[in-house]
Amino acid sequence: MKTIMKTKQIPILALVGLLALPAGLSACASAAPPAARVVTEADGGPVGLARGQTLEVRLGSNAGTGYAWRLDREASPLVLSGGSSQDVAASPGLPGGRLTTVYTYQGAGRGRAELAFTFKRPWEPDKPDDRKVVFKVRVR
Repeated sequence: MKTIMKTKQIPILALVGLLALPAGLSACASAAPPAARVVTEADGGPVGLARGQTLEVRLGSNAGTGYAWRLDREASPLVLSGGSSQDVAASPGLPGGRLTTVYTYQGAGRGRAELAFTFKRPWEPDKPDDRKVVFKVRVR
């Protein structure tokens, strides 16, 4: 047995579909982004990230030693946007104490990017045995 749709039903179905479209889109737009992904030096290597998800790279040091983390390879802004950094003291008011440098990015678009950091004194020349960490970020 064949069911034949009347020609008047087709425009009505199309209209119903168009009216439902904004409701479906607003539901997608209001979905909360995934929780921030926090990585440290020990997590060097591959990092998975969703579009819109925040990535925090937390690298520790001691403020009084002269050593600091240097960003060597920046990611494409088409893949990771933002690229801000700040130093956070573990014990404010304690000169030369523990310090964490926090680099913050946001997954902007699908793709792969590398973030490379070197831990060294800025006035010293680069050496092959400098402490390094590389994050291979994949935004899906």
